[in-house]
Amino acid sequence: MFIEVKKSPQVYVQHKDMDIQYLAPVTSNFRINLGLIAEVSTYTIKENKAKKTLDGLDFEVPINTKVIHLEMSYTHSTHKAAKGTPNEHTVNERYFYKLVFLPEAQDEFLRIRNILDRQTLA
Repeated sequence: MFIEVKKSPQVYVQHKDMDIQYLAPVTSNFRINLGLIAEVSTYTIKENKAKKTLDGLDFEVPINTKVIHLEMSYTHSTHKAAKGTPNEHTVNERYFYKLVFLPEAQDEFLRIRNILDRQTLA
């Protein structure tokens, strides 16, 4: 089963391979496989945050912006080796997706949150 994130100018995404200062607008619909999600957390931004768009423009994330953080399972991860070091080992880094919903996108946040809540056993 998948979660479909719908195209919206008030919804942004960030993932593991992006620099943390950047947010990408959701410019087309995309889906995330529910079977690969290991952890979900939601929170509300309590103070304005300075970010950048992908084209380098300054962007302010306002107070009351909602965030859904999806931490993916280890089957959806990357491996990095520290070759040539005294403690040579492999590091398993899990992927994550942050879906950032500006206050104007409250309906889309609630739609996705409702889907995730229906998948949760209490």
